[in-house]
Amino acid sequence: MKNYGVLKGKAVQYKRDNDEDPHSELLVNVKGVSFRIAINVRSSRGPIQQRLIEYLILNDIKHPIVDRARELPIGWNDLKDGVKDDAAIDYIRSNLFRAEDMKPITHTLPGPNNDLFERVEDLLQRAIDEEDAVVYAFGEKWGPEAGKKDEYFGFLPGNGVHLIHMNQGGTGDGNSTYSDGALMIDFPKSGITSALFLKFQNQVWHTDEQDASPIDDAPSVPVVSIPDSGTIEPWPVVAPDSPYNLARIIAAMVNPRSDDPGREFVTILNKSDRTLDLTNWKILDQQDKADTLSGSIAPGAATVFRLSGKGAQLSNKGGTITLLDSRGLKVDGVAYTKKDAQVEGKPVVFS
Repeated sequence: MKNYGVLKGKAVQYKRDNDEDPHSELLVNVKGVSFRIAINVRSSRGPIQQRLIEYLILNDIKHPIVDRARELPIGWNDLKDGVKDDAAIDYIRSNLFRAEDMKPITHTLPGPNNDLFERVEDLLQRAIDEEDAVVYAFGEKWGPEAGKKDEYFGFLPGNGVHLIHMNQGGTGDGNSTYSDGALMIDFPKSGITSALFLKFQNQVWHTDEQDASPIDDAPSVPVVSIPDSGTIEPWPVVAPDSPYNLARIIAAMVNPRSDDPGREFVTILNKSDRTLDLTNWKILDQQDKADTLSGSIAPGAATVFRLSGKGAQLSNKGGTITLLDSRGLKVDGVAYTKKDAQVEGKPVVFS
C-alpha cells in the first residue's frame, strides 16, 4: 500500500454509490477541509457471482489500537511503521476480533435492515447525528487532486481515503501486514466506540508474515457463488479444518502482585472434540516474543500455562496475546487494554 494511515474527522453526509463497484460514500470534514471515505460493500474483482463480502460491526470495541488512535491529532495520520505505530490495523495479528465473528452478507437485498448498505448507513447516520462523534477511517489516502471536483459531493480539490477493508490474504498484489482498513467511530455521549470491519470472500485467514500473501497449504474456505435465483445461504467464514476451531485463550494474568517475570500465565481452553497435542505450539506477545508450549489438553478442558519470563511478556500498558500451532498458524488471539491490566493479581478474562 502506497500511503496507509488513519483520517480523523467529523461525519457530515453519506451517499449510496450503487454502480458496478458499489460503495457507501461518506463526506468527512477536517477543520474545514473535505474528504470522501469510500467504503466497499461488494468486491469489484472477479466474476460477478463471486463478489461477496463478510462484515462485522462491534458496537463497543476496547483495544489498545483504539486508545492509541484517540491520541492522534485530527486530520490525516500516516501509519508507515506498521505495528510500531500502535494504531495500525491487522485483521489477523491485532486480535481486534475473532475470524468467526464475521458474517456473510450481500450488499443489497429487498426488505429492511438486511443488507450491507443498510447496516453501514445506520452506523454512518449515527455518526452524523451525534455532534461530537469522531470518525477514524483506516486505509489508503488519495489526493488532493488539483482542479478535480469530488464526483459525489462536488468539493474541490478531490481528496479522500479508500481501501476501508482487509488488505491481505488475496490473490495478486496489494497484500501487506498491518495495513488493513476499518471504520471506527467514537461516540462521546455514550462513551463507546463502534467499529466496522470488511473482508472479501476470497481473502484467507492464514497469511505469510513477510508479505501477507496466502499460505499455500493452510486451510481456506472454498469460494461460494451467488445463485441465479433465490436466496444466498450463509457460507462458512472459517474453514472447518482451520486451527481457529481448536482452542481459545480465555484468561491471562497480566499484572501479578509480585514481580511479573515468571508469574504471568495464560489459560487456554480446548473447544474441539479431540485431545490437543500442544508440542511446539507457541504463545506470542505483541512484540512476537514467544514461549513454546508442551503437553496436551482434553476436549472441553482448560490448562494454565505459566510464562517463563524470558519469552512472551505481557505489558501492563495493554497488548496482544496470540496462540500459534506447531505449523505457525494462528489458533486464537486476544487483546487487553491498559485499563484491563490496572488491577494487580486479578486475571483478565476474555469472552
